[in-house]
Amino acid sequence: MKRRILTTVIALLCAFSLFSTGVAPAMAADVPAGETQVEPRAEEVRWYYRNNNGVYEMRLWSLTYQYWKTAWIPVPDGWEIPGV
Repeated sequence: MKRRILTTVIALLCAFSLFSTGVAPAMAADVPAGETQVEPRAEEVRWYYRNNNGVYEMRLWSLTYQYWKTAWIPVPDGWEIPGV
């Protein structure tokens, strides 16, 4: 008999602890007025250089979209080549 009462009390305590936490309603976060618009961003690119049989060439790579934007082209006169 004591075991049955103890089991019932433990079951009631477990049930009470599960349902006593309550459920909070989901609410949208408040966003400040200045941050509600989408801001366009510029594409990021990087020049790559090589020396092909004594001729310096350059090629433009899109960091944003991950593809070559140009073919290998000769470096124009007066253009500074990094690292040379």
